[in-house]
Amino acid sequence: MGDIVYSRVGDNLYMLQYRDYETRYFEGLWHIPEGVTYNSFILETREGLVVFDTWKRSLRGLFIEEFSKHFDVRDVKYLVVHHMEPDHSGSIPYLLASNPEVTVLGHVLSKGMIESFYQVKPRFQPVKDGEVLQIGGYRLRFFHTPWLHWPETIMTYVEEETLLTCDAFGSYGVPSRVFHDQLSVEEKERFSRYMVKYFANVIGHFREWVVKNIEKVSQENLNISAILPAHGVLYRGDSVREVVEKYRSLGAGGTVPGKTVIAYTSMYGFVSEVVDDAVSLLDKYGIKPSVYGFTDRERADFSELIADAYQAENLIIATSTYEARTFPLMKEVVELIIEKTPVNKNVLVIALYGWGGKAGAELEELLTKNGFRKLEVIEFRAGQRENVRKELEDRLPRLLSRR
Repeated sequence: MGDIVYSRVGDNLYMLQYRDYETRYFEGLWHIPEGVTYNSFILETREGLVVFDTWKRSLRGLFIEEFSKHFDVRDVKYLVVHHMEPDHSGSIPYLLASNPEVTVLGHVLSKGMIESFYQVKPRFQPVKDGEVLQIGGYRLRFFHTPWLHWPETIMTYVEEETLLTCDAFGSYGVPSRVFHDQLSVEEKERFSRYMVKYFANVIGHFREWVVKNIEKVSQENLNISAILPAHGVLYRGDSVREVVEKYRSLGAGGTVPGKTVIAYTSMYGFVSEVVDDAVSLLDKYGIKPSVYGFTDRERADFSELIADAYQAENLIIATSTYEARTFPLMKEVVELIIEKTPVNKNVLVIALYGWGGKAGAELEELLTKNGFRKLEVIEFRAGQRENVRKELEDRLPRLLSRR
């Protein structure tokens, strides 16, 4: 059982947060030992309650139970669905069962998803881009922000104060305090990493839409004093500008100068030896690479690898050849890199083979076809460590000089 936090986060605005330590693989894919939160928000007005998102499907009963400790579910007038992924929409049927009079607000596409996912037919009212709802002294303005990270995603601006953003600006991790400005310097650094990891894992494929939607909302010249995402820590004051700029940079695919990632597979140690040599040579240039290995003794964390690769300036992919093809795990790694990270990287592919080379050419074709242009390949037979080291001594300076 996770922890539950109830907190006031604005003018008559409250958060009901579930701190999930049980989920090991977010979306069934991304390893999150740091945990994750589900943040639902409740606005109390003179005309009733407005609920913004709920908790995940497995927590639907607990959500209503906890909600009822602080509010009367019969007072809920509107439920705003920012995003239909079940970690946010999963408690909808229980909320509607408790109060069938609730009007559900969301993107027009959300109606069909609700009916299909949960076998309910809500009182649904689609909101247009820029539409304003006035309720009990508050003005709620809705913005369509598609592909952050599903097509039906919207945000709500509670004028003149708060932007509720669902997955956008979210992060993995369970913060010790509610707002970012309350965290220690060390915890802020951890959450900066958690945001990059979350962004790369979940939003990375749609990064171009991040910039588009930030620009769209920025053009409205909103007075935003707080950004409240549905995962992780919340932002207010100076932290608002900082998180927006960080998200803008991530969306633009910005790299960290000198940041180098090595991902490798090694069946019998030949590739591992070459990776050791590469690490040693990089050290001469003052570079400490992040190394992720898949061997007979270890399995690197895909989630962390993709997080590091997202902002990497240099990427070294070293792999075995397996049955005249790229080693299967490396094929999966490269496909995730293609799917989730920007292409503006210097890439060096190192491929080992026993009786016939193939992996190097295969990876070169795959990466080039998907937009990676600054690419070099070294292909070698197992046991030729000294020859490969000489190749690395020649290639690495060229790789690192491509700025």
